[in-house]
Amino acid sequence: MNSDNRNVKARELLISLLKSGKTVDVPAVSGLSMFPVLLPDDTIRVIPAMPSDLKRGMIIVYEKEHKIISHRFIRLRNGKVICKGDSLLSYDYPVHSKNLLGIVTKRFRKNRTQDLTTPFHKFTGFILSYITPLSGYIFHYMSFMWNRLKTQY
Repeated sequence: MNSDNRNVKARELLISLLKSGKTVDVPAVSGLSMFPVLLPDDTIRVIPAMPSDLKRGMIIVYEKEHKIISHRFIRLRNGKVICKGDSLLSYDYPVHSKNLLGIVTKRFRKNRTQDLTTPFHKFTGFILSYITPLSGYIFHYMSFMWNRLKTQY
């Protein structure tokens, strides 16, 4: 089985488990859209969620165009979920709330676990959701530099 088929099977399994109410640890986050909270190769714990469970600033997981995306929740508008990656310069295109899969509650990096449901992380996420246009520029350039340094060494 090639890697594309494995990715499709893994995505389908993840969606199936979350929709059946199971908590899932998702290995190997990719990309830098949520820099610095999530880095490539982090593992995230995702719990199933409904739109009514969402609070501004949470990191949520949703499906869009056959991809699984983890971004910061900003708001619900007309049944659509509005999100943004912390290091992206613009908001995501609104996604129908039926594509919501869950909420990220923990991040595992190397041998450390970070609980993203603590009051500190909830407050930080809430603030980031309001200053995201500014933080997007800052984190965007920081992620570029981080990636450049990482690939040099």
